[in-house]
Amino acid sequence: MKNATKLIFSFLVVLFIWLGARPTPAGAQSQGNNAVYYQSGSTGVCCKGSGAFIDASVFADTTFCKTIYDILAPSGYSAAVIDARGLNSSNTTMACAAGTTPWNNGTTFLNKPSTILLPAGTVVIPSTWGLPANTALIGVGDNIGSGTTLQAKASSLSAGTAMIQFGSSSLCTSTCSGISVENLNLDGQGQAINGIVNAFPPPGPCPSTLI
Repeated sequence: MKNATKLIFSFLVVLFIWLGARPTPAGAQSQGNNAVYYQSGSTGVCCKGSGAFIDASVFADTTFCKTIYDILAPSGYSAAVIDARGLNSSNTTMACAAGTTPWNNGTTFLNKPSTILLPAGTVVIPSTWGLPANTALIGVGDNIGSGTTLQAKASSLSAGTAMIQFGSSSLCTSTCSGISVENLNLDGQGQAINGIVNAFPPPGPCPSTLI
């Protein structure tokens, strides 16, 4: 009798573990969004899409810059992590079109915050990337060949201009905070241009780097 009780108990434990390990089907999600659980006490399907984290590869468009711009453009967009690490030459063009950036389509500037995870490889930029407040660009590393490189298109940037600019007079009234660039290379291709310029530096000298 005692052995039968142990056998039944062991069976119930195994059944409980098996049921707990079974995957729970995810509910419908928005394109490109990760799934997250509802808060405790919510009803309905178990999961929903989170706009706080967006997979840019699902929205791959004609160029890298246009893909990011299209994600930022909708009125319903709010500050998010945009994972662009899945963008590459197989699903988009890694050279941005003339006069465009991830925040500017050539006519309209999107003053919207984001954290953009850049892919490995080279992104060719024909225009200065003016970064709005609370914007972070994060590459996969600064190793030549395996890291992330932003490359200035030859003869596209005027001498003395920058590849990346932190804020501008049209974006900020006094300061532009929360802007950062991490883990990437800047390749000016030997042109007389600056790497990163802070349009609103703290008091004191803030020299820019000549590429």
